[in-house]
Formats: sequence, C-alpha cells, structure tokens
Amino acid sequence: MSAPSESKEIQVVNDPGGRILDRKVQIEIANRSNARIRIVGDYCNSSCTMLLGADDVCVSSETLFGFHGPFRVNRTKMTAEEFDKQSASLSTYYPRPIKNWFMSKARFAGPDEYLYVSGAYLIGLGVQECV
Repeated sequence: MSAPSESKEIQVVNDPGGRILDRKVQIEIANRSNARIRIVGDYCNSSCTMLLGADDVCVSSETLFGFHGPFRVNRTKMTAEEFDKQSASLSTYYPRPIKNWFMSKARFAGPDEYLYVSGAYLIGLGVQECV
C-alpha cells in the first residue's frame, strides 16, 4: 500500500518580479514536483506574471497583476526583431487569452510602467481561482 501523496503548494504574496531565468526555474521545479502555485496578496508584477503558465496555478480575485514588455537590464533599446523575439518567448508562459492580450497590448508597456489587470479579470479568462 502506498503512502498518500502530499499536496504541495507554493504561496506567492506581493511579488515585485525579478530575473526571468530565476522564474523559469521556479516554474520548472513547481511543475516537476506537481506543486500548486497560489498567487495571492496585493500584487504580482513583472516576471511574477510568468507563474500564470505553471501547470497548476490559482489566483486571488483581489490580486493585481502588473505586466510589461521585455527590456534589457541596462535599458538600452532593443531592435524590433529582438523585441518581437523576446516578447514571443515571454508570451509562451501565459495561457492563450492572456498571451493574446500580452502580445497585442502589455508588451508595449515600458519597464517602469505596468498594465494592470485584476485576478478577477484573469479568472474570467479561465485562470483558476484560489479557494
């Protein structure tokens, strides 16, 4: 008889974002361990929004999600081709309705400005609500 499997959760609260590579690793670890990512709190900004692409994620209807497009760390201008390539790469971490919105609108927000949507809006697009 096997032991009951433990339910693993990663709680994300008031996350300002950070390095994209670190976020990719966090998503990979969560997916490999079948952990649920719970995004709650007041905000989830920048690379934190990539967590929406994890295999098992839920959001609070009250959380604000701040999106912006790709940029270089040193803030030098990207070529149009580089910007499109980086935008497309980032968008792969979003469920389809969010991906479409990101590619048509949010990616054009600069690194110091965000386009915000609520968790309630994301739930309306099909993201699971945390209960």
